[in-house]
Amino acid sequence: MTTTGAETREELEAQLREARLLLRAILDNLPISMARFDRRGIFTFQEGKGLESIGMKPGQLLGTNVLELYADHAEGAERLRQGFAGKASHSVLDAHGVPWETWQIPVRDDRGELDGLISITLDATTVRQRESELQTKLDLIEKQQKVIRDLSTPIIEVWDKVLTLPMVGVVDSLRISEVMDNLLTAIVNKDARFAILDLTGVDAVDTQTAGYLIEMIKAIRLLGAEGIITGIRSNVAQTMIALGLDLSGVTTVGNLRAGLKLCMRRMAAEHEAASAPVK
Repeated sequence: MTTTGAETREELEAQLREARLLLRAILDNLPISMARFDRRGIFTFQEGKGLESIGMKPGQLLGTNVLELYADHAEGAERLRQGFAGKASHSVLDAHGVPWETWQIPVRDDRGELDGLISITLDATTVRQRESELQTKLDLIEKQQKVIRDLSTPIIEVWDKVLTLPMVGVVDSLRISEVMDNLLTAIVNKDARFAILDLTGVDAVDTQTAGYLIEMIKAIRLLGAEGIITGIRSNVAQTMIALGLDLSGVTTVGNLRAGLKLCMRRMAAEHEAASAPVK
């Protein structure tokens, strides 16, 4: 059975009707606008529900040159020029007080020569708002996490010039690095003489963290203070020994109470030495 020219025309007309129905449904119901520009940049088509958000009517800009319309919008004008030069693009730019997500598609005629540009633009206000809300939530989560980290490793001034850092749980390298920065800052700000690192609540440390603890004691000394480690559990002590860490220059005592007493005795001895008359 052969297909006649009439049947072919009918099929093409049916396809065109379907395409028009689809296009009309999109333009009338979605927050987008579509425009067609000839090779000079003149609007030959402009429709879409998205125009409502900027108070513009369909076809309002027909006959207007888009390059002149957006001459003062540097980035938008440059993308338009690139589009008319044959380069497709996708961008999110603000125009008429509204953020627009835009696809620019060069058009070619039957000979393959450039014949203008099609622009499909989506009102991105809702997307921008959601992105802003998401970023606000992420910022809040980050602040909450910082508060939690600070609470889990609080630096407490228990006595004049004596700071304590009670640590709890599993101490990893990232956490100990942040703690070190906070502790050294506190020593300078408080003009501390002693800093007690209390590991009573520490369940485990990784190999890198054990080394960080020794480095922290050395850094404390460089600031003119003395670091004391208290409450080391047996498994943590075994980790340090297995690593071959030199603890000979580190003051360690059994618990926080003993560490505080040691600080007070040393401070009292220093005070008496300073107050003694010079012979």
